[in-house]
Amino acid sequence: MIGAGFLNLPPWQGRLQQTLNELNRNDLLRIPVLGTENVEHPWVALEPEDFFSAVSTGILFNDDYRLKRLPEKIITADAEVAIRRLLAGKTDNTFFKGCIGSSYPFLKMLADDKKNISRFYVQNDAVAGYILAQMESESCSLDKAIASAQWEKIASSNPSPNLHGIVTRNRLILQMAEIFGCIVAPEKVATTGISSLSLDDVKIADFMGFSIRLLGMAESIGGAIRASVEPCMLPRQYFLAQARKGSEIFYAVSDKEQAQIYSCPGTSCETLVKGIIADLDQVSNERATERQLKIVSEVETFSDRYYLRFSLVNLTSTMAQILNLFSAAGIEVEEIFQPEIEVSRETESSRTVVFQTAKTEPAKLSSVIGRIEEQIKLATVVSCFKLFR
Repeated sequence: MIGAGFLNLPPWQGRLQQTLNELNRNDLLRIPVLGTENVEHPWVALEPEDFFSAVSTGILFNDDYRLKRLPEKIITADAEVAIRRLLAGKTDNTFFKGCIGSSYPFLKMLADDKKNISRFYVQNDAVAGYILAQMESESCSLDKAIASAQWEKIASSNPSPNLHGIVTRNRLILQMAEIFGCIVAPEKVATTGISSLSLDDVKIADFMGFSIRLLGMAESIGGAIRASVEPCMLPRQYFLAQARKGSEIFYAVSDKEQAQIYSCPGTSCETLVKGIIADLDQVSNERATERQLKIVSEVETFSDRYYLRFSLVNLTSTMAQILNLFSAAGIEVEEIFQPEIEVSRETESSRTVVFQTAKTEPAKLSSVIGRIEEQIKLATVVSCFKLFR
């Protein structure tokens, strides 16, 4: 393919060759590779001078700070590279379907249908989705669920970016770019992962008829952009709670409250390569259109209901103090209960109590939690999740 070349290759070169053969894209086995790589036959590496004289579109699998020079156009599977370039204004020369995950065909369909999407919710990290579903179905700890995902070759040896919500956040930002036409710096998106998730909360959620899922959420209404990534409690009948282990799901709502949902397999080597090929075909067929992305400097958070689990000593007086702090902050507590299932305790005298709040702002709730931890020594906030009803 004239004008295209690999800036680097993934560790799975053999798998890449097999995937390209299966997709009938043997032409990509003959494009050059930048000479810093040790390449397998039939690829041929070119020295930088020859490579850059022949290549105007570079395919980048992962970030490599050794690269001091880049072609005019970049097709990348590295979300951080894509975001960095988009924030720098290189919107017309940056292509990133390989970064988004398996949902990129759905985003194209939304664009082709000219749907005016005002908000969307995604489970776009199949690794996090598998781990949460495994904890729920097998009633196992987070560590055991991670080990299972690694055994099944769903998670890598270092799943930290999945557990801390980084994968979800970066894909959410690129999905926002496609749907809302804006680009947001990663640090602007409030992000909470599942690295400290307790099986106790998974059990309580199940008792309540809920599932815990890691969601990316985004909204664009009246010029205001809202976005966040966090574990949420969802009623089990919600589509977003029913994604199969290791799959991805995308729920979009238009400004006329028309909803569309798309479920797809989790991101794999094959889907990553398909995304790269889709971008390459777009560039090669000269179908790339000018794209202007608005840089958003302020990102708001969502007001929602919350689930909070407390460990309390001296139940009656401690709960009264907590309720006083909630009341003073103007946060309504809609329900209080003690779970009927057994959960771990900090001490023999402590008791587990669950609060469900009315809709409130995250900053206001965070302030109350800070006061509880500071002023009420016999109360511990064990966990806090957004609660959908």
